[in-house]
Amino acid sequence: MNKKISLGLAIALIIVSVTATFAITMSVSQRIYNNLITDLPDRAQMYSAVEEIDEIIRSKYYGEIDQNVLDSNLENGYVKGLGDQYSYYMSAEEYSTYYDKLEGKSSGVGIETQLDTETGYILVTEVYPGSSAQAAGLKKGDMIIEIAEETVDAQNYDEMVQRLSGTRLTSVNVTYRRDDVDKTVSIVLGYSSQTVSYELIGTAGYIKISAFYKTTRSQLEKAVDSLTSQGAKSLIFDVRGTTEGTIEYTSRVIDYLVPVATEGNKAIATLVDKNGKTVKTYSSDADNVSMPMSVLINSQTSGCAELFACDLRDFGRAVLVGDTTAGNAGVQELFELSNGAAIVLTTSKVLPYISESYDAVGLEPDTSVSLTAEQQQNLSTLSHEDDIQLQTAIAMLSDNSEG
Repeated sequence: MNKKISLGLAIALIIVSVTATFAITMSVSQRIYNNLITDLPDRAQMYSAVEEIDEIIRSKYYGEIDQNVLDSNLENGYVKGLGDQYSYYMSAEEYSTYYDKLEGKSSGVGIETQLDTETGYILVTEVYPGSSAQAAGLKKGDMIIEIAEETVDAQNYDEMVQRLSGTRLTSVNVTYRRDDVDKTVSIVLGYSSQTVSYELIGTAGYIKISAFYKTTRSQLEKAVDSLTSQGAKSLIFDVRGTTEGTIEYTSRVIDYLVPVATEGNKAIATLVDKNGKTVKTYSSDADNVSMPMSVLINSQTSGCAELFACDLRDFGRAVLVGDTTAGNAGVQELFELSNGAAIVLTTSKVLPYISESYDAVGLEPDTSVSLTAEQQQNLSTLSHEDDIQLQTAIAMLSDNSEG
């Protein structure tokens, strides 16, 4: 049986609905308005102070004003005013380089250089592994004597070095001299960054991770496959001094090494805002690498590298060897500006799989081993034999495999 309501009751229900909607809308609007009013006096005072300075400068300053430089420094100063060392401003050019770096691309051809004072030529002092310069055959000690058929000399040195920069897929002809023999090669500008290097030390696979970029996981997979085929029975990850990368790309690397996250936060990484609200989580799948592992850490291990080390320990995959880490759990977000520049802001904190936050306190190693100040400063050139943190990890893993 159909039930009908009177016209009067229908109108009454409509009025009640509209009134409730209006009340809710007004309540939300009031809260937004109150927040705006609360901030308004401070913002008005700030804008007034800037306007006052601007008027004085434009009427009294003796020199010329470069508006682009002025605007850039204003934006930079605003972000610096936050007092957060991890939040910063980038010009359009800096942002382009930064973006390429996160994508795993490096600018230039992959060499370090200096002026050879005797000849005026460009002396190659370092060639990066995996770079386009290495692919073209350049080696440390080579002299670059011509670029694009123009001779290099002391007067045009800086200009010629600049021709070797950039990330676009264009090439430049370079003539270099080695053992009095000249050779001309075509080198592509821009190459894939090599953030993972590795070697077999006894039965331990040693893997250095210098950053967590988009290409890091694929490079790590290649490293583990290669070391395993060579007979590695354990893995040592070195993230000493590692600071760069994103939580997303770090989570991809961790996911490769650990099984499904079922305890704690039930996620590799959980991002929370300043109110403690979860804003994002990163999960893992069942695939994992099942080998004894160790992670080398020090006081310069920061940010993404701390999450990596903490999660591997939380999952029971690795022990930590070295010194207490930096204690940076801040997560930065990138915001592109309308003028092509960008700002990087700390917008949340990251919580690891099981452990409490290491923010401001750092990660304590399972086995504390310290290098001397001189060894720490020259870590990149320290021999494996003199690296007692590495040797400790090797000995621990060797004992475990024997047991």
